[in-house]
Amino acid sequence: MATGAVIRVMLMIASLSVMAREAVASPITEIEGTTLGCFGSSCGAFVAVASDSTYGLIFTGVNPFDVFTDASGTAANILLGTFSRANVNVPESTPTLDFSLAVTFSLPLGIAGDPSSTLSAIIQGTSVGGGGPLDVDFDNAWQLLTYSDGSGTGTFEFAVLNDLDVTKNGSGAVIGAVRNLTFRPDSEQPTETEQIADTATVPEPSTLILLGTGLVAAIRRRRTASKMR
Repeated sequence: MATGAVIRVMLMIASLSVMAREAVASPITEIEGTTLGCFGSSCGAFVAVASDSTYGLIFTGVNPFDVFTDASGTAANILLGTFSRANVNVPESTPTLDFSLAVTFSLPLGIAGDPSSTLSAIIQGTSVGGGGPLDVDFDNAWQLLTYSDGSGTGTFEFAVLNDLDVTKNGSGAVIGAVRNLTFRPDSEQPTETEQIADTATVPEPSTLILLGTGLVAAIRRRRTASKMR
């Protein structure tokens, strides 16, 4: 077999492996949700409008946000609420102020199931205080959320993407995003036997490279032997 043919076979196997893994990707999906806020290290209750008089900060949640993912399972620029600040001077000695953002997702729409089901994520934020614009810094790590609606299971990742500097009499928006949303109906869930078979028959890319390297080396040895005869 020619070297080019070997490489084409390797690429075909790798392509089929990628296609199999992408088969669980969800179609365009609608996601709704609400946001609430709470100031303080010992957050008592999440409310739609949370305020702190010392800092003059007010958080106003969103009810609801409503977005659609694209074909890759991504939805960007999700408005999660706004911070506004009154005409309040904050002394440099003012201690750190904690904030918690509660995001409640309705079960992704467009997928049959119980519409009353929800998913929740809590995002922590802090403001270091002091004069000038008040910064509100969020934990921007992605959180993995798993959902099941009776007809299948899926996952998506969610994060708050930005941090804010809120001036006196100013405001700023909290922006989030969803990525890698997938859904697999129960009818398409692989059995344990199929999972074992997939693992055995679909080599990892590193294995494909080693396999291809070995085949090419064998072909070269055969050609060299033929020339020496």
